[in-house]
Amino acid sequence: MPRLTDQEQQEIIRYIEADKLLPDKFRFLLFEDKREVELVWYGKSS
Repeated sequence: MPRLTDQEQQEIIRYIEADKLLPDKFRFLLFEDKREVELVWYGKSS
């Protein structure tokens, strides 16, 4: 996992203290989720 900068850590703490959801950018910094997602529906080509 990449190390968070001090600024990123402080920003995360502010979100948590304010009881707000973390922005998506932190999801990718905090969690190593390598799954790929694809939308599939009837009639979709490719």
